[in-house]
This record gives sequence, structure tokens and C-alpha cells, in this order.
Amino acid sequence: MELINIGVIANTHGLKGTVKVKSFTDFKEERYKKGNKLYLHFKNDYIPLTVVKYRTVKTLEYVDFEEITHINDAEKYKGCDLYIKEENAHTLTNDEYYFRDLIGLEVFTDKLIGVVKDIREYPQGEYLVIKRVGLKDAIIPFIKEFVLSVSLDDEKIVIKDMEGLLWGLIS
Repeated sequence: MELINIGVIANTHGLKGTVKVKSFTDFKEERYKKGNKLYLHFKNDYIPLTVVKYRTVKTLEYVDFEEITHINDAEKYKGCDLYIKEENAHTLTNDEYYFRDLIGLEVFTDKLIGVVKDIREYPQGEYLVIKRVGLKDAIIPFIKEFVLSVSLDDEKIVIKDMEGLLWGLIS
């Protein structure tokens, strides 16, 4: 069974087993819909959980599961990852990517800059964190104005060589 990580249990909320989830998905309503099955990674096992309800509070999802009905049950799952089956993944358009698919891609202008190490989300948008050999990591906005192409098949991203964007990036 192939699984995709969609979040991590950050904490508990209340006495009835509600958990606070830091989501890694843009499809929250789809993922946490009543009746959906999620899989909790706990002690080298994947425990199926059924969503009863969820709501968003600030930056976290508050999720209730059929199988977790008390705070004592929920406490032991803090820090555990939540997954969905890959077959339940959202279908993306041509210019959309899962973060997991971008990590590890090589980044180029006219020469190799580095490898995507992480993607960070800020209110202004998403940014690629690029690991460079012998230099500090670089952060590049992941928007059309800077990213010319993404090829998952060739495992590479080509970015625009703009003055200021790459300042201090290439030595």
C-alpha cells in the first residue's frame, strides 16, 4: 500500500480525543471529509482512522476520529504522521506539483545551482530551499516569473537568471 503524508499530529484539544493536525495538504476539505480513512503511523504500524469531523483554527486542523475518543488515547499519538492512500491523491493540473515530487530535483540557470532540499510556505507564497555544495542554502520564490520549467521526468527545474534573484547564490 503506497501512502502519502498529509500532516502530523501536533497536539491534543479537549478531553474527547480531538487532535490538532499541522497539514501538509492544500486539499483539507477533501482529506478530512467525514467518513474518510486516514492512516496513522505509530510504532512501525499504520493504524486506519475514520474522520468524524474537522474544523480549521488558525493554522491547524482540529480533527475527531471514530477510533480516538479520549485525551488519553490521543496523547500517545502526538508527533505521529497522518497518511492517505496514494490512489486517493488529488489529481493535479499540468502546472501543479506535490512538494514530495519537487524535493531532490536539480536546479539550473545555465549551470547547476543545487538541489531542492525543502519547500517552505509563507503568506507570500511557496519558496524552494536549494541545497548548494559548499555554500549556504538559497531560497527562491516558486512562481512563474522565476521558475521557467519543471521536469519531473528529467528531475530538474530551470530558473530565470535575474540580477538580484541569484545575488550571492553563485560564487
